[in-house]
Amino acid sequence: MTTKGNVAIVETAAPPARVIAELRPHEPEVALIGYGRALEIYKDVGSPATICGRYGIAVATGYQAVGHTRMATESAVSTAHSHPFTPAADLCLVHNGTFSNHATQRRRLQDLGVSFDTDNDSEVAARYVGQRLADGDDVRDALLMVLKEFDGFFTLLVTTRDEFAVVRDPFACKPLVVAESSRYVAVASEYHALATLPDIGSARVFEPMPEEVHAWSR
Repeated sequence: MTTKGNVAIVETAAPPARVIAELRPHEPEVALIGYGRALEIYKDVGSPATICGRYGIAVATGYQAVGHTRMATESAVSTAHSHPFTPAADLCLVHNGTFSNHATQRRRLQDLGVSFDTDNDSEVAARYVGQRLADGDDVRDALLMVLKEFDGFFTLLVTTRDEFAVVRDPFACKPLVVAESSRYVAVASEYHALATLPDIGSARVFEPMPEEVHAWSR
């Protein structure tokens, strides 16, 4: 086990379901914020610069990264309510916006046996996507179903072990900018966040249209 800031990373050969089942009754004060073979997750409260320094983000390596700064509108400001939400192995979701029917969707998922850790509307979307993937959808189909079943104004980004995808609501009320190059694909809420990327001048930069699902894989 290694620790960084408020996060402990545990490596084990045991099946995830077994570890989760053992952890919750014996360590109820410990929050499981994610699991899998291809991700490390750090969630905290504070300024982005402070959090990145605390967890050594500047020297982190990998083929995929997601960062999210939250302005709370629907629930408390806490580590538990921060993004990403990770409802399944190597699955992450971050969300900009609000869902007006999240309570209805929560009840439907609870009727299927899905449990929740917070009252956050973003967690409802994450659990919904996780359920769709468990039922056999791919990421693109799962996000198309979000468009069909969820009401509100939102931009979503979902990552799996080897894929990530984005979608905007039917009115594209929340911003999203994509930069594609031969070296990388990057997305952000504003172009300013992409402006210093390598070769950004030759990248294809665009704003996805409403209800368009864009997906990329390794």
